[in-house]
Amino acid sequence: MAVNRTILPRKGLIQSQHGLTGYEADQDANWSLLDANVAFITDLMWGDLGTNGVVSGFALSTSSTLTPGLTAGVLYAQGQRYAPSSAPAIPAAPANATSYLFYNSNSGFYWQSSASGASNGDALIGQAVTNATGVTATAQGTRIFGQVPLAPSAAGNFTVQHFLGRKPAGVVIQLTSNIAIWFQSPAYDATNLYLSASAAGTATALVW
Repeated sequence: MAVNRTILPRKGLIQSQHGLTGYEADQDANWSLLDANVAFITDLMWGDLGTNGVVSGFALSTSSTLTPGLTAGVLYAQGQRYAPSSAPAIPAAPANATSYLFYNSNSGFYWQSSASGASNGDALIGQAVTNATGVTATAQGTRIFGQVPLAPSAAGNFTVQHFLGRKPAGVVIQLTSNIAIWFQSPAYDATNLYLSASAAGTATALVW
């Protein structure tokens, strides 16, 4: 009697071995139901709450070609963890442009002309500035739980790009000088934080 061992695709649950009883079809149906509906705490954080982005690594670097250097790392996109063991291959950046590298769990890496992803759940890796032949400068995207420095130069409204690649789930301001900072309305979108300051000073925005 044959014995089959199946690993289900969504959560990696292992079906019971077959060939032991006469109830294999019922067992398979039960395991498939579990695989389709079981929820881990990570599903809430990375999927339901939409806190996609880079956790660690994926550092961009300049290059003599239009393909920047990129290290391995860990990120979440569309609620799925992506953690290659070595540096992944990425497409060349557009020439003579400032572009943003994103990752989609279905289609992979792609470049975008703005710091907002093309699809919900895409993870922002960072920014690359190119000339005709190479990458001349790079900037990292903000980590999935990250910090954005604030330095208003005078009292009044100011705008800061947060580099999350999506609208933040939340933002907390930590003051590091004797000023007050509050949110405008709207407070933030997929690209920027919109703030007001009582005077020139410094602070940090915690974003996630």
